[in-house]
Amino acid sequence: ESATKIYSLNNGNFIKYIKNSNHNKINYLLPWNNKKNNKYYIIQLAEEKIIINNFIEDDYELYSELINKPYDEPDVCHLSGFIYNIDNNDYLCTSSTNGYINIWDLYNKIIFKVINTKTNANIHKCHLFHVIQWNINYIIVAELENSCFKIINLENEDIKDINDIREDDMGFICIKKIYHPEYGESLLTASCSNKIKLWSIY
Repeated sequence: ESATKIYSLNNGNFIKYIKNSNHNKINYLLPWNNKKNNKYYIIQLAEEKIIINNFIEDDYELYSELINKPYDEPDVCHLSGFIYNIDNNDYLCTSSTNGYINIWDLYNKIIFKVINTKTNANIHKCHLFHVIQWNINYIIVAELENSCFKIINLENEDIKDINDIREDDMGFICIKKIYHPEYGESLLTASCSNKIKLWSIY
């Protein structure tokens, strides 16, 4: 809560704060090049909202504050996200602590799609952490409470929970896609029990 800071990678010097960013607890940052106005923005994922600011120009132009009601509850946090492009339109996909995947249309500044990842078995607790795009059709998100990661089909919103039945992990918090020299496209998961695991498709 001490504001988002910009540093130089050339010499490590502090450059400036993002104006008013100390008013919100920021969990995740994403850069975005808006090709329609040729401006660069920083997307700040915070509690209850997503804040998009111009961080190059001195006026710190507020592009948008994205809030999705009624899905954004008072204690919800947006913890991770990525940007993808379809038909020359940019979309922001974010995970949240209330079990919803929110997909935003960045140019029109509106919610595009909401995916409820809570199943009947965990309807009251579904804490989504890191989310990645696997390919054009699928996203994968780490889920803390039920020690699993979820594979989600963006087209039909089909959800498959992958549980690690070999060991009792304390919850997945991070996932990364890698290309393994032997297994090809693979997934790395990190959990609260300090374990990193490699998953492959057979």
